[in-house]
Amino acid sequence: MVKRSLFQTHPLFANLNAAHIDRLVACTIARSVPKGSTIFVKGSPGASLFAIQKGTVKIISPTAAGHEAMFSLFTDGDIFGEIALLDGRPRSADAFAVTNCDLLAIERRDFLPLLREEPDIALHMINILCDRLRRPTAQAESLMFLDLPTRLAQALLRLSDTQSEANSRKIEITQKDLASMIGMSRESTNKLLREWEDRKWVRLERNVIVILSTADLEAIAEGDEG
Repeated sequence: MVKRSLFQTHPLFANLNAAHIDRLVACTIARSVPKGSTIFVKGSPGASLFAIQKGTVKIISPTAAGHEAMFSLFTDGDIFGEIALLDGRPRSADAFAVTNCDLLAIERRDFLPLLREEPDIALHMINILCDRLRRPTAQAESLMFLDLPTRLAQALLRLSDTQSEANSRKIEITQKDLASMIGMSRESTNKLLREWEDRKWVRLERNVIVILSTADLEAIAEGDEG
């Protein structure tokens, strides 16, 4: 039932009938990944898609200088690795387990027949892939044209939308990863977060940021630093 619920609630599979959901669930492979482990690396064969039952995964790419550029952060109910699943080509980035993760893997050989039978799945996947492709463009524009407060506020609001429950604004992320996401140093990011904590806009916990004032961050995200 947990597997069925995960696939039925994800936009990619939401329109599938019960029989197709059953087929999807039947071909999943459960995989437990401990915190700090690499799930796959850039350049490795891309033969499976992953759904997160529980846990947090970050998608990163090592830079020439030995640092990490973080692209995305996925958590409970999210799906990742679908690009390589479609084209069968090598992975375009690394996937790393931020926490202990319970994953469901679907192999390409099991997924493609279902894709051929159900064109609606292909259309949903195109929409999701287009959204994923737009994110790096938006991030690049942010790095080029927006100042640090605007970048940070937008990132926190975006992460809270994907990670938080309706009555909570808790974001599980290290300041190092957050700084990497917005293209700033950890020191500059921490300094600004401390200022916002003094203003009661956020509360800082160990590897957690709690948004206390969404309205103030929304104003900053829209470029109103006043």
